[in-house]
Amino acid sequence: MQLERVTVALRPRSPWEATDLGVALVRRHAARIWSAWLLITLPCLALLGLVCWWIELPALAILLLWWLKPVFDRIPMFVLSRAVFGAAPSLRETVRAQWSWGWRGALRWLHWRRLHPGRGLLLAVDLLEGLRGSQRADRCRVLARATGSPSLLLTVIGFHVEQMLQISFILLALMWVPVEFLPDSARAVWETLFEQPPDWAELLMVFIYWLAISIMEPFYVGAGFGLYLNRRTELEAWDIELSFRRLAARLAAPMAALLLGFGLFSTTLPATAAANAKVEVGRAADTGADARSTPLDTVFSQQYRDDGQDFEAATAATYQDPDLSGKQTLQSWQPRETETGKVESTPDWLLSLARAISFLAENGLWILLGILLVVLIRYHAHWLPWLSDRLVSERAIDATAEHAPAEVERLPDDLAAAVRALRREGNSRAALALFYRAAVARLTDALGVPLPPGATEAECLRQSRRLSDRPYAELFARIVRSWQALAYAQRPLSEQELDRLLSDWQRPADAAP
Repeated sequence: MQLERVTVALRPRSPWEATDLGVALVRRHAARIWSAWLLITLPCLALLGLVCWWIELPALAILLLWWLKPVFDRIPMFVLSRAVFGAAPSLRETVRAQWSWGWRGALRWLHWRRLHPGRGLLLAVDLLEGLRGSQRADRCRVLARATGSPSLLLTVIGFHVEQMLQISFILLALMWVPVEFLPDSARAVWETLFEQPPDWAELLMVFIYWLAISIMEPFYVGAGFGLYLNRRTELEAWDIELSFRRLAARLAAPMAALLLGFGLFSTTLPATAAANAKVEVGRAADTGADARSTPLDTVFSQQYRDDGQDFEAATAATYQDPDLSGKQTLQSWQPRETETGKVESTPDWLLSLARAISFLAENGLWILLGILLVVLIRYHAHWLPWLSDRLVSERAIDATAEHAPAEVERLPDDLAAAVRALRREGNSRAALALFYRAAVARLTDALGVPLPPGATEAECLRQSRRLSDRPYAELFARIVRSWQALAYAQRPLSEQELDRLLSDWQRPADAAP
């Protein structure tokens, strides 16, 4: 690995900044990555689609494409790993390398490692380092120690982005549909693609899934490669090593000149050294002294001591240091000895009682819960019917409360005469309110089910659309609109309009649902 040829700034980054670096590398080499991706994955898509269509399982191609992702990931990994530490490979080199490069590591990711959530980070270990066994396990453990969570979140984010891209491609077609035709078109798209899809619709979904992973997967691999680069920079200090290499390159020329000058100067030293040696030999011959026999106290003068007392004192002080002694003081409770030398023993019954109390204190709530469950199961014949009767009575009370106003204030037998009488008295609001209440009562009888408590006019209108008798449904809508105009807009109904409504009301009843 030639660090001096690296094309990115090597420095410790946060995990998410490292993923941004990987994404930036993918954008920088996008042409080489996606051109090779299309040349390799498009034939695979066509082959998988034809095989699955032939066996009448077109949707199986989506699962196979998802399973083959580690094989396709070798394409962006090959381009990025070469581009970071040298020149980016050409399209021919990238396509040719897919026949032989990285297969051993990719095949393992197709088996027991396929569901590993850290594929974005650890795939680089298998494709670029080729470690196996315990070495690979230790390597992955060290790399994932500080980047395990970002790698997992990267996988989760990539999955959701793929899903959003698929939905976006489907909704893109609906963007061109006019608003008035949108509900029908959306329903048709749903039925065609999801409920009972024909073969061509399933193959279209396969193509949409391939398009989504073709957009997202290179960015996922690049982000994982960025985490890998950042983690190795932190562990192996690539940035410091690269700085030293650059410093050595800058100092190479001055050091060479300095060494050359020192070599020229050293050529004048042998003659002087020889002359000095002759003088020293003459002095030794004159004195008859032997250099090897000179005692140490003569050489070191007063500073020499042969007892080693200072060293021993320093060693003893070091051992007495509590931070370096390795000794510690522990305190614990011990049984008290009696005067006879025997240890006082706790009675067995007291130990048994203490164990029972501790067990009840630790598991008391679970024991109470178990007893309660046993009691409930044992006496279910007593409390279950009582609970059922209580629920039925409460429902009956609620139903009675809902219909109480209708039973307290009964409708007149001759509704038309009562409405006209109230109108003649000048009480138009009470007349139309009575008419509206009678219409709601007939609607309830026609539907066979009570309306929700406090139902509004709009809710009653929605319920009237369930009637099979369309004339009464239209009459009910007219009555509701007339009541709303009087109650909320203070617009009373004319006598002619009220007579027409009462005439339609008095026709033979055909409001069966």
